[in-house]
Amino acid sequence: MSEPNDTAPRSRRRRPAVAPGTPPADTVGGDLERRIARLEFAEGALARLRVPVAADGSDSSRNVLTDMDILSVEVDARLRITRSSLECKSGARQSGEAMTIVWLAGFRQLMELDRVVYVRPSVNSRARALATRLQIGVLDETTIASREKAITWVPQRFAHVDGPECTAAEKRTDTQLKGLPFLRPELTAFLRHEALLADSHEILAALDALGNAIDRQGSLPSPASHVLSGHALIALLAAGMADAGRLDHESIASLRRRLERALTTGDPNDISLLDALGRADDLMRHVVDRIHRTYVSAGASPTRVEIPSLREAISAPPLYLDDYLDFVQRLRVNPLIARDLLQTAELLSFDALLGGSGWRAPAFSRLFTVEHQGLLLVALRCLRAIGGEHASSPLNELSEFFKAVPLALVPDRRSAPPSRAAGDDVARVAAGDGMPTADGDQPTLL
Repeated sequence: MSEPNDTAPRSRRRRPAVAPGTPPADTVGGDLERRIARLEFAEGALARLRVPVAADGSDSSRNVLTDMDILSVEVDARLRITRSSLECKSGARQSGEAMTIVWLAGFRQLMELDRVVYVRPSVNSRARALATRLQIGVLDETTIASREKAITWVPQRFAHVDGPECTAAEKRTDTQLKGLPFLRPELTAFLRHEALLADSHEILAALDALGNAIDRQGSLPSPASHVLSGHALIALLAAGMADAGRLDHESIASLRRRLERALTTGDPNDISLLDALGRADDLMRHVVDRIHRTYVSAGASPTRVEIPSLREAISAPPLYLDDYLDFVQRLRVNPLIARDLLQTAELLSFDALLGGSGWRAPAFSRLFTVEHQGLLLVALRCLRAIGGEHASSPLNELSEFFKAVPLALVPDRRSAPPSRAAGDDVARVAAGDGMPTADGDQPTLL
């Protein structure tokens, strides 16, 4: 179609075409996506921009069905995870709004998302009514600008919110991975783009596979080593919080059995394979026993032979499972801190470690307490148990960055609250009455 001339009606004029090679972050649409991702992060969610969605679970770089403008992952105080997709449209034309909203409803079902949001500068009443009917959120420029006023202190760009250091490292990693044949594209694509939408057993299997792949490949170049380890850490945190949230309605023993089945069969609810292996073991023992009795009845000396069990060989739990379950329980014991760890790890792995400065902003200081540091160290220990030293060693410096942030006072969560009398004394002091001395006089308040 030819470009409209200067005499065409304003409503039909097209936006000037984007120059070839322009990074998505530098376009009008990319700027809107960044603003929304920044807003999501400021409100407590981990936000990722332009996440590719593979059509059939294969390499997302070669078989892309679509992409999510913003993937948002939020964890509440009970470690329940809410996954959201926010679709941004920056154009002024409102034709096709209804089709986009209907498409979003289907996309939510396809990806099993908890929330989808339609974002554009203005949304007409017809589109709003349809979005309400389909339970889809709507954000317009007025609402966005209003909310941005409350987060002025949050940096404009950091980590995966179009942080320049992170963007450069991810781009360089794309190039380096082409020369690392033992790191399969489907594995690295899963860790970088799909893990935040996956179940915990899928993540654990991928981390185990990453460790084996790095052992075969050898030492990885920088920044690929840092980028893959950072994604591995965040994937582990997402898996741990998903399983910690299950402890509200499932015992730790039940969770262990669930993971053992999932890591054996690929499906946490499938016991048919193990049952079939158990019946195969019984059949093998029966056949061997019959043969044994036949030889004995013919005069041969009895000889007992231990028959290995197929079920036990396949269903043996991985060695790292105890470390992982300990990590899950530690998360559940301290959920108010654990819910922040996705953001803490994101800022450390993809901003601080790559040379960025956005993580130092006062807006993020709440994410760097001693308790955050302690849980992060447990996560790194767990990552080392699953993926090996090569998968975790690029992140060894993460705990050092906590020293650069003034640490907030941490409450003693295991001490009993003050008694009623002590509380009354504190209230009197706060009111200016002072505390009585031993001889009954009121002390002078300074």
